[in-house]
Amino acid sequence: MWGGYEGRGVVIRSEEPVDFHPDGRVVNVVPVASLAAAVRHANVATQTVGVYPPSRKAELRDALAAAGAQRVVELGKAIAFEPGLSHDGFQPLQRFVRWVNDEG
Repeated sequence: MWGGYEGRGVVIRSEEPVDFHPDGRVVNVVPVASLAAAVRHANVATQTVGVYPPSRKAELRDALAAAGAQRVVELGKAIAFEPGLSHDGFQPLQRFVRWVNDEG
């Protein structure tokens, strides 16, 4: 384990996923045999998946989305957020408008 609980963050490296939900600035790193094998660890609680090298994103994104992941980014780009895109499973900017349908 690296880091501390004083707000800096904690990285836990383990052979199996931890049995608690890492939140805040806690991340659990689990080695896998292949990137495809990592997809089985993704679920609806998986907000962002960083992939390296970036050329491998395309082959993983459909399986990650089907597993429940919300964002697939180049490793290290998780904080580079585009305005208007979904965040935490919803589109926050849509809450600032009132939608009206004119249906025929």
